[in-house]
Amino acid sequence: MAAGSKANHEGASTGSGRGHFLARPLDSLVFLLPFIVFYEAVAFASHPENPELSDRVIAFQFLRMFFELFGSSAIYLPGLAVIVILFATHIASRRPWRVRGRSVGFLYLEALAWAIPLIMLNGMTRMSGTGERLADSNLLNEGSNLLNDLALCVGAGIYEELVFRLALISLLVIIGADILRFSKSATLVGAVLVGAFVFSLHHHPPFGSDPFEASRFVFRALAGVYLGGIFVYRGYGPAAGAHIAHNVLVLTVVS
Repeated sequence: MAAGSKANHEGASTGSGRGHFLARPLDSLVFLLPFIVFYEAVAFASHPENPELSDRVIAFQFLRMFFELFGSSAIYLPGLAVIVILFATHIASRRPWRVRGRSVGFLYLEALAWAIPLIMLNGMTRMSGTGERLADSNLLNEGSNLLNDLALCVGAGIYEELVFRLALISLLVIIGADILRFSKSATLVGAVLVGAFVFSLHHHPPFGSDPFEASRFVFRALAGVYLGGIFVYRGYGPAAGAHIAHNVLVLTVVS
């Protein structure tokens, strides 16, 4: 199916031949639901004493600002948006309402596999003395507890992929390919590159708190291209899973 308004499932594939590679949105929803519930529960539980926890996931705040345009700023709305989007893409796909347990289990293994190249890239940039983990320094504060740090790593994976891959890439493909009638393949490549650039940029002021450094920007941009490629060929669920797996592994194992 074509990209943009005819996007196949939750990916931005430009050709029907790629459609069978995309993870089914209902499987992706079941795969991501424990992560969504975990992040939202920790953010909600810590909100009275630590209201800035959710504020440190900038993409989460982008989504809340969007909902505020319609008069609501409830903390649960970004998570609900993920669920609604995956439900809607499943309905649009006209696939049977059946969760494939084996496919959901495979998504957890796939997330770990996709995370390995990111960790290797992270390690190479660290060895050069310029590395910066994707589990961002503007997310993780000195003295914060492990539960909050894990929630922030998970939230970044879910909501950054939602904003910078699913929303931004899809929007650019709709504008470029469906409205302006540019080449679908070229539009998709350009959309992935723009999404990676904006993804990297948003970690620095005025949006993020991480001081700008060229090497950190380049690492995150390359990570954005990589995650954009996963999104195009496998969909939102696997891209978010890879992002989450990398963040959590870097926090708990690599660091």
